[in-house]
Amino acid sequence: MPKKQISAAKRTAYTGITAALAVALSFLENLIPPIAALPPGAKIGFANIAVMFALLNFSYADAVIIVIIKSVFVLITRGASAFFMSIAGGLLSVVILIAVLAVSKKTGRNLSYIFLSVTGALFHNIGQLIAAGLYMSTFSVVGYMPVMIICALGSGVVTGIVLKIVIPPITKIMSI
Repeated sequence: MPKKQISAAKRTAYTGITAALAVALSFLENLIPPIAALPPGAKIGFANIAVMFALLNFSYADAVIIVIIKSVFVLITRGASAFFMSIAGGLLSVVILIAVLAVSKKTGRNLSYIFLSVTGALFHNIGQLIAAGLYMSTFSVVGYMPVMIICALGSGVVTGIVLKIVIPPITKIMSI
């Protein structure tokens, strides 16, 4: 998935727009009432679509900046514990995806959006469980891991499909 060179001004504008999209998606997703079939705290993670879009089309640093901006928004709207979970999950997910993309680039393999999305969702959940363990001073939350792995598979597939649908028209609009 090659990245085209764009001017610094354009990249900054696109990063700002993508960060605003991540914040809006996070806000909208938080308005959705809990779904009875999902475990407490489980969400689709639509804001992560914006982060993955940045990873694939902008610099890795831009994706990290978007995670931080989204997490600060979570701090303002949902409090410190939600911020801690958001930043831990978001940063671990981005770091792992950067490593996966780097290996993919070296080996010349193209990875599917669904694979990337599931990987991101899985490590986002792992980061959140680590944060929850630290926040609550207990790592008994690890018992929640099998449930969160299943949730990551489902949410990763959904966001990967959405990403596959939205990337072509957005990159065409942005001329990147």
